[in-house]
Amino acid sequence: MKKAIFLILISFWSSNLLQAQTYTMAFANQAYSPIQNDTLLTNSNWVGKLYPILLPFPVRISNNTQNQIYISADGQVMRRLTSGGFVSYRSLIYAFGNCGLRQKKGDYSHISYVTEGVSPNRITKIQFQNAGFVGDETHSDKINFQIWLYETGKRYEIVFGPKTVVPMRALNGAYGPFLGIGSQYVRGNAGAPLLGTQTYGLNGIPDSSFVYRFTRP
Repeated sequence: MKKAIFLILISFWSSNLLQAQTYTMAFANQAYSPIQNDTLLTNSNWVGKLYPILLPFPVRISNNTQNQIYISADGQVMRRLTSGGFVSYRSLIYAFGNCGLRQKKGDYSHISYVTEGVSPNRITKIQFQNAGFVGDETHSDKINFQIWLYETGKRYEIVFGPKTVVPMRALNGAYGPFLGIGSQYVRGNAGAPLLGTQTYGLNGIPDSSFVYRFTRP
């Protein structure tokens, strides 16, 4: 009986290892360019919504291969799970979580995407343009960023663009956004962060043209 329990525990542990995917992170500066000829996902009210994207190529994130992903209005790439007739969603990439993004009043803001390049080196780019913040009662704060999904499945990037943000006002007292991929999370100084398995947010908002690059073997 003890041997059986031991084998079950080993099987469970091995299954968890198979579900995990370890990434390394690098950060750099590169010019930020708004995407062109993009497909609009949002309408006039996108707080708390999910938008499906059918990709032209499968992407593999944390050992989950997806042809269809879902973009949440709070800056996440998610996958859909169906079990026992119930539907749920699980985060694959946190690009700007825990900050209450919203359609900005009095300004043109939206979520859109485009696929660029030629197979097998295509990139799907998801863009949050001039996103506002739920915590900003002045309606003056905004952020721009993109999520890049590479066809090879071995590289993902979060690219930041121009911003107008007073953190204590826009983020409702939070230190900074929540970033991560799979079960790994970014923490520390926004300009020199660390990647680990503990759930932390950044200290501060990444500057324009700052890129977080996640790669796996």
